[in-house]
Amino acid sequence: MNCITVTNYFPAHRGGLEIVVGELTAGFARKGISVDWFACAPAPLSDQSNLGLRCHGISSWNGIEAKSGLPMPVWSPLGIWRLAVAIRKADVIFLNDCLYLSSWIAWIIACLNRKKIVLLQHIDELSYRSRILRGIVKMGYVISARIMLPGCDRVVFCSRKVERYFHLRFPFLKHTTHISNGVDVANFRPDERSTLTPRPRILFAGRFVERKGLEIIRQLAINLPGCDWIFAGWGMIDPASWSLANVHLAGSCKREDMPQLYRDSDLLILPSYGEGFPLVVQEAISCGLPVLVSRETASGDPTAANFMMVADLTVSGFETAVRAFLQRRRQELDPALRRRRHEFAVAHWSWAKAVEAYEQEFKKILEPGVAK
Repeated sequence: MNCITVTNYFPAHRGGLEIVVGELTAGFARKGISVDWFACAPAPLSDQSNLGLRCHGISSWNGIEAKSGLPMPVWSPLGIWRLAVAIRKADVIFLNDCLYLSSWIAWIIACLNRKKIVLLQHIDELSYRSRILRGIVKMGYVISARIMLPGCDRVVFCSRKVERYFHLRFPFLKHTTHISNGVDVANFRPDERSTLTPRPRILFAGRFVERKGLEIIRQLAINLPGCDWIFAGWGMIDPASWSLANVHLAGSCKREDMPQLYRDSDLLILPSYGEGFPLVVQEAISCGLPVLVSRETASGDPTAANFMMVADLTVSGFETAVRAFLQRRRQELDPALRRRRHEFAVAHWSWAKAVEAYEQEFKKILEPGVAK
């Protein structure tokens, strides 16, 4: 079986979507599926062609993300031609998110060549402060849900929240399923900490963009000066510009450094909106770290409700929740509770199970007589 995978970027972009797809494509290759992954250049330097995974970097213009924060690269004509040549030889086309231009290009080429298409929908409608940008995104989802999604052989949702969003607004959608993302539980584990630090360490990990709730965290850092606020990631917003002594930038950490960062922290905070179920939440729980998220984000995986603290998406809501955590900080970081969080991740979030589920979906749609 030959699978063409299409995303905006490779994992070097440091987004959760790309990391998820990186895990899935590597898993496909281990299952004997031949994978050609197309995304913006540069492609990963490591050669995995011997494992059945080939990465193709496409030249593109990325000015939209630079100006608005919306990851919407525009591919070069030569890159589109290379993709078209590969799609003609493929069995299954694996797309990621219906909003993006790269997905539309691949979808059109695949339809013209009557190829089987599986689309993984990672997030629901994005919210932006700009009315113009909100309108463009909303219109994009309406068009995609009415044209692209019904034209796929299977639509996969990795979050129950995203699944509910699309089925509620577009009840005509068929051939959908839910497959949870996994976690590398072998590396993301709760190794023992020595002692609690005198000052609580509260971690934010992700892109520094509006929908991640950075403005709420900025106000929390002002209101709670006795905590150290650690920021791991990158983006259009610069927490250093807040000029707060208790704000510390860890930079854009390598994947192999993230488990230790989780283990060295007391709490992961993520007051985000317009997401599915972020990978950083799963990773933090797998490392035994308490997490505090918005009610919207928590709804992405109700099975993890006992391992998340939730708050209303306001400064006062999150501040009340953080203060309550600080009162029971020692209990929340008890080694036995940290191990229980990890055990939950092992039982519920498995990359092996996710890859197996995708492989079964690929085989189903390739069976003779299976139509859209």
